[in-house]
Amino acid sequence: MTEARTARPGEGAGRADQRTQLWLLAEESVDAEVARYAAGLLSADERRRLERLRPPAGRRRFLGARLLCRTVLGELLGQPPAALRFVRGALGRPELDPGPHGVRFSVSHTSGLIGCLVSREGPCGLDVERAEVSGPALRYGQRWLAPAERELLAALPPGRRAREFTDLWVLKEAYTKALGLGFQHRFDGFRLGPDDHGQVVLEDPSVPPDAAARWRFALLSVSGGHRLAVAVRRDDDGCGPWSAPRPRYLDPRTVVAGAGR
Repeated sequence: MTEARTARPGEGAGRADQRTQLWLLAEESVDAEVARYAAGLLSADERRRLERLRPPAGRRRFLGARLLCRTVLGELLGQPPAALRFVRGALGRPELDPGPHGVRFSVSHTSGLIGCLVSREGPCGLDVERAEVSGPALRYGQRWLAPAERELLAALPPGRRAREFTDLWVLKEAYTKALGLGFQHRFDGFRLGPDDHGQVVLEDPSVPPDAAARWRFALLSVSGGHRLAVAVRRDDDGCGPWSAPRPRYLDPRTVVAGAGR
């Protein structure tokens, strides 16, 4: 399991950390005071979207996600969180408006955890899941995998298949989120798997081999049983060494207290 520490954006970040950062927010930390603060950061469009959400958990995650990405991006760009503006692409992916300095981001959340991946390297995607799938979901989900991935799962002992499927699923979600396509990019039309050195590599017929070689992937586990996948396309230096970003937790109470000073 990857150890994640609590920090503030920009705190102790070296050059490598600045290129790609992974920030997490525990859902339980979004209490009433934090939710009120987060609601004050929203744009008119975001407020309308919040009003359409009825389940309390959905509203809490929505507010937590906006607080997290606005806080992290605002610190990185030197702007107040409420001043940031976003546009949504044809398939709903949010982007900064305007997008300065090539900063890209991806937000994901599930029960208990919210994540925000920020990168200056190129397009990026993040997926967060809480638990391994099993039973009917595992059998049905395999239909979405590439033939080579299904063969890999079939060759594994039954006790390992759920974990391996979960890993494949979050990797595929992260990659298609980075593309801005989601399920519009067929999950069975590309393959993700380890090379001879154990690194996750991409085989996608829709992507030229030299472009596919620029993608970097990472799988991380954090407390609470959550599994995370990171996908980053390295448009600046695709051949240089790359290390997965170390996750850091944002303490929203510190953010709220700092805003009141």
